[in-house]
Parts: sequence; C-alpha cells; structure tokens
Amino acid sequence: MTLGIIGGMGPMATAVFYEKIVGITDASRDQDHIDTIIYSCPQIPDRTSFFLGRSTEDPYPKILELARRLEDQKVSAISIPCITAAYFEKALAEDISVPVYNGIRETAAILAGKGVKYAGIMATDGSIKNRLIANALIDSGITPVEPDKDYQAVVTDIIYNDVKAGRSNDLTKLYKVAEHLADKGAQAYILGCTELSVLAHGKKLDGFFIDILDTLAEVSVRACGKNTKTEI
Repeated sequence: MTLGIIGGMGPMATAVFYEKIVGITDASRDQDHIDTIIYSCPQIPDRTSFFLGRSTEDPYPKILELARRLEDQKVSAISIPCITAAYFEKALAEDISVPVYNGIRETAAILAGKGVKYAGIMATDGSIKNRLIANALIDSGITPVEPDKDYQAVVTDIIYNDVKAGRSNDLTKLYKVAEHLADKGAQAYILGCTELSVLAHGKKLDGFFIDILDTLAEVSVRACGKNTKTEI
C-alpha cells in the first residue's frame, strides 16, 4: 500500500510530518516502511487568505490536481498536513475515490477518550472561521475554547511571522496563549496548525498539548496497513 501526501503548506511542516511517519512506523528494516509519494507544492495559494477574503486565489484547484495525480498513481490513502486545507475534505471526497485524511476527528475522539470536556484550539484564522476543529470537538461531546481576538493575533504571529518566516523557535508565545485558554476553562490544548507542530517538534511541552499532526501520522500509517510503535 502506498501513502500519498499533498504537502508544501508549508514545506517544513511536510518534512516534519514525514519524519513523524517514519518515526512511529513499527519497522525493523527499510522494507517495513510505507511506500510514500510526496508532492510538496509551496505555490498552493494561502488557505487562510482565501477564506478571509484577502485573496481571490482559490487553493482547491491545485490541491485537486495533486490529489488526482496521486489517485492515478494508485495510492491507497492521501494525507494533507495542513489543517486549514481540511476544509476541502468534502469536495475531495466527491472528486476522487481515494480516502483523504486530516486527523481532526481522530484528535477529538482521543480527547474525548481521555475525559476532556473543554479543549483549547490554536489554529489559523481560516480554521477558526471555518470551525473545522470546533465542530469535531462538539461532535465528540467536547466544548471548544477559542482564543480571544488579541490572543488569536498571537497565534497568527507565531504561525506567519515566526515559523513560516523561520525566525523563532521560542515557546514563550505558545505558552502565553495556552495560559489564556486555561483561564477560559481549557483542560487541553490542540496544536491545530502544522506550523505549530513544527514549533513543538522535538520539544517536551509543559501541559496537556495534543498535536493533530501526530494524530494524522498515526492515522496515515494505519490506513496503509502498518502498525505504529505507540498509540497517541
């Protein structure tokens, strides 16, 4: 079985995602790993800018083009390591026959299984607007907790001005937002943007953080018929 990845949103997030896949696959030799086709396409228009009306460049045509290319290459599953792009999941389900994964619903289910009743969301403005994570939490019986406007601006700053720009590896701002969400009742914090996954990669975070990219990596491995070393 072969995994297809539509990446480049952003490029480092795609690299981190593949590293996570390799790291959690229960393998003792090269041949035990998943055959993977990665299309890293940084030229896909910015998803948040489109959703907020700041740009008229629709990301979907390019995403669909890559999905169809992967479908033609007979992949068994497609994963998209960009949470904001999960908005296009329903359209992709209608336009291609290959299952597409984003890890959002599975993350909500994990939190529900751990007894979380209130979960804080750290995500792009586009994801917040589209309520993709919030709706998945509600469906799992969890109340979503979103940052107030000023703190959402901090999340945006981390994503675009720090991680995407390659300027900072500091967790201070992330913890600032987490503290704010805790004050609003959050028992756990969702890293709901893959740029936040890049920031957190290789670090031990203080507090109950759950990274959707970790969930997506596990889902992707299992979708291709392989076992993982651990369960999230």
